[in-house]
Amino acid sequence: MVLARFVALVIAGLMLSAVTPTQAEEVDRIAAVVNDDIISIRDLDARVKLALVVSNLPDSLENRRRLLPQVMRKMIDEHLQMQEANRVKIQISSEELNRAIASIERQNRMKPGGLLAQLSNAGVDTDAVREQIRADIAWMRVVGRLLQPTVRVGEEEITERLDTIRQQIGRPEYMLAEIVLPVETPTQEEEARRLGERLLDQIKAGAPFQALARQFSQSSSASNGGMLGWIGESSLDDDWRDPVGRLDKGQISGLIRGSGGYSIVLVVDRRITGGSTEPDMMTLFRLVFPTPTGKPAPRDQLVAKATSMTATAKDCDTLEDLSNELNSTKSGRIENVRPAGLPPDVAKAIGGLPLGRASAPIESPDGLAVFMICSGGGTAGMPSRSQVRRQIEDERVELLARRHIRDLRRAAFVDFRL
Repeated sequence: MVLARFVALVIAGLMLSAVTPTQAEEVDRIAAVVNDDIISIRDLDARVKLALVVSNLPDSLENRRRLLPQVMRKMIDEHLQMQEANRVKIQISSEELNRAIASIERQNRMKPGGLLAQLSNAGVDTDAVREQIRADIAWMRVVGRLLQPTVRVGEEEITERLDTIRQQIGRPEYMLAEIVLPVETPTQEEEARRLGERLLDQIKAGAPFQALARQFSQSSSASNGGMLGWIGESSLDDDWRDPVGRLDKGQISGLIRGSGGYSIVLVVDRRITGGSTEPDMMTLFRLVFPTPTGKPAPRDQLVAKATSMTATAKDCDTLEDLSNELNSTKSGRIENVRPAGLPPDVAKAIGGLPLGRASAPIESPDGLAVFMICSGGGTAGMPSRSQVRRQIEDERVELLARRHIRDLRRAAFVDFRL
């Protein structure tokens, strides 16, 4: 109710897109205070403009009024996330931020530098874009440091999940992406539903699903464009099973009301679970950190640096970007490898490693090397035990992350100043 009154005052007092010199003092006013952080009218304007451009919506007073509550709520969450990151001494470097932007550009098939240039040409303040991405990365790091270590998955749980998957052989599994709009109080019900309906309209009109997920979804998958990976039919949430089961590749669901709110699901791809027991061929990426010339740094420092630089990498494209930054000519993909044919030290490094997670650094003739499995590594048509472990871990971490941000909201002092 407080946020609703705040939105009405903002819209009544200021059409944010058209700031004249006499309004300069107005847009620098404080819109809200989140604990000790300030959100100004100018900050809010920049983010509303970004939301309009990403959603492919006309910049009108009515569209701003509709988007402003969700944008404000997301900005508040981002400030809480950054405050939590600062509390546990997590800092996001410029290099990490640039790598994340490059990853977004690859996902959207844009040329390097194209994302910020395109948004700037559309009138978006690129500092607002960078700060949003920085908050996404920081929250991923917070979740990884505080919540991930608390999750334990037993071998019996993995076996039970694999048994369930085996029973689904011959049935569909789906590569999914999501947009999540939680409803935590009755007053958010109508707001979330209307936003979901508008997002559906924009997706049908051609707006990129991943861009909308990154801007509006309130799930930890938002930082990755909503991508969830492959999920078997039996592992789908009960609320999703029927809607997703009716979709073909490339189709989106309607607005799905679940126990925690609304969601929109995109079927990126679908396939039939197979039953072959032949091991898959693997594709690996090998990232080599060259040994510095001159006086070498202590090995533990080199290991710490390699570990830090690869900790947030979620795919082999990210490692490839890192190799280009390092000018590491010895790095690259290794195609069509069988696990049994790997050198013992490499096999040990990737043993039990799920897809999309970097290994610990190991010694190599060219320097420290980090490996990642890009594809394969399990039984054809079946995930490996490590992949199942990762899936269960991710499910639990996602639940913990939602609870953690909810607790931060409840404990926060948020003061709307207009």
